[in-house]
Amino acid sequence: MSRAAAIARAHSYFDSGEFLVDLRRRVAIPSTSQEPERASALRRYLDDEMVPSLAPLGFTSHVLDNPSGPPFLVAERMEDDAAVTVLIYGHGDTVRGLDDLWRPGLSPWALTVEGTRLYGRGTADNKGQHSVNIAADSDRDGRGSGLCRIARALRQAQG
Repeated sequence: MSRAAAIARAHSYFDSGEFLVDLRRRVAIPSTSQEPERASALRRYLDDEMVPSLAPLGFTSHVLDNPSGPPFLVAERMEDDAAVTVLIYGHGDTVRGLDDLWRPGLSPWALTVEGTRLYGRGTADNKGQHSVNIAADSDRDGRGSGLCRIARALRQAQG
């Protein structure tokens, strides 16, 4: 795919509303690591959101239990054993929602668009980044470039 075609596809992903659909689904998962009662949401974000989003792109994913804290996702796609390895590292947890401190009409677990601003926990760090990175990987229609091996590590912070 040419550079111009990749840029056009990125614009289309955003302009069509697909980006907001993906981000809205991810923000709705209250994956805060600072609230023990949300531990199941941390796991759900990996099992029900990240793994299914990576599978169509050819990633093999493993969610690893962590006896010291939240689970860890390792996903890998091998395009060519001789190619360089690219590691993409991130986190899927957010800080506390602090629901009662958001102004009326906003919720940390609902994506809200006001003009050019997006509101919701994780829109910038790190659920928005997951959405952009996954969309960039999908630009290649699952064919792979043969240029690299991609390994993704997604951790959940604690505290």
